[in-house]
Amino acid sequence: MTASMDSVAAEAPPTTPRATRGGWFTVTMLAVVVMLAQIDRGIISLMVEPMKRDLGLTDTQISLLIGIAFTFFYVIVGPPVARIADRGFRKSVVASSLAIWSAATALCGLAQNFWQLALGRAVIGGAESASSPASMSMIADVIPRDKLPRAYAIYTAGFAAGGSLALILGGLLMGAFAHFEPVHVPGIGLIRNWQLVFMILGLPGLIVAGLIVLTVPEPQRRGGSRPQGYPLGEVFRFIAANRGMHLPLLAAVLLNSFQNFGAAAWIPAFYERTYGWGPAKAGPWLGIVGLVTSLIGLFIGAHIAEWLGKRRDDANLIVMCLTYAFAIPFNVVQPLMPTPELAIIVGAIGAFIAVMGGGAYNSSLQVATPNAMRGQINAMYLFVIAAIGGALGPLLIALVTDFVAGSEADLRYVLMGFRLVMAPLSTLLVWLAIRPYGRAVRARIEEGE
Repeated sequence: MTASMDSVAAEAPPTTPRATRGGWFTVTMLAVVVMLAQIDRGIISLMVEPMKRDLGLTDTQISLLIGIAFTFFYVIVGPPVARIADRGFRKSVVASSLAIWSAATALCGLAQNFWQLALGRAVIGGAESASSPASMSMIADVIPRDKLPRAYAIYTAGFAAGGSLALILGGLLMGAFAHFEPVHVPGIGLIRNWQLVFMILGLPGLIVAGLIVLTVPEPQRRGGSRPQGYPLGEVFRFIAANRGMHLPLLAAVLLNSFQNFGAAAWIPAFYERTYGWGPAKAGPWLGIVGLVTSLIGLFIGAHIAEWLGKRRDDANLIVMCLTYAFAIPFNVVQPLMPTPELAIIVGAIGAFIAVMGGGAYNSSLQVATPNAMRGQINAMYLFVIAAIGGALGPLLIALVTDFVAGSEADLRYVLMGFRLVMAPLSTLLVWLAIRPYGRAVRARIEEGE
């Protein structure tokens, strides 16, 4: 047994929570928070063509706004705030970060150039980095282990709903403001229709932040008595002791995030460039279809993970691996479809299959990690997903489109190539992590968590 595991063994005996109404209310509110995060993060993808036109931006500059401008401060802020969350201030971290990124989203509507938008995106990224690690740690303390896949399916539904609502609401608002004439505001500049969308969608988060403060309690930690959390060095020692699980799993989610963030950033532009569907038409269609298929897939996947979890300790990663594998052919061929309707149908099937592993993935990190270390472990994975994948996924697609394909119309082939190269590799890496993950789960059970 390693030194880090010895320290975990010294923690107090666990108390297993019941799935009370209060617990499920906490999960639901945290799902609303992450939904708002995805709306505020993702709405910019629907504005690619209007921003390029009105601000004179290139594809590469757009990719920097979507990626690096957001993720740089995500990297800077996330780890230290996760340490604060592990010391028992999780609810406060969630509420304050929500208020900050919501205000920053609204202020993006005042931006007049690339650098002002980049500043707004930086504040959004820094604030959002703090929320998810604290939220996922809270969920593991209010819901029993055997129901965690369902709880994280609800939480992950917030991701799916937010991404879809960004397209639906953004598209509807762009349609409603289609004939809005730019207005000159003294001291600021021109305010255009797409900027109004930023302002409108940023404001609800301020209300929800207040509700979090008033209605969601700070959960009592389960299975541990480390009120100061774990220092970073001990976290790294724990990861090293379980590197058979963490190294391939981190690599897998990184490759998957390249695909997902890259596709999310450029799919609206793909529909406009390939089929002539602008934001007002593509947004609602993509959003509604994505929302329905994702929600159904998440809860079917959670049910499978809970059923298999009664029989196997490594059930979560088995489900994740299978969903990665079966989604590959649909995601690869989607950009090659001859009509937008077929592209939406094929993409919906791929998304339905892929998202079935969402609840299982989030559950896997919690059940294989000591309680007072979860915030920092979650932050590490979110750093890989959002900071590295979120920055480089959109950028790599833009660079290949600009400098290799050489034509905006070839975006469809770039999207296809990304999936074809990265999806099989990420599936293989998850498969390599399955057996070490099972051992890690059994170790946590033996230690009383």
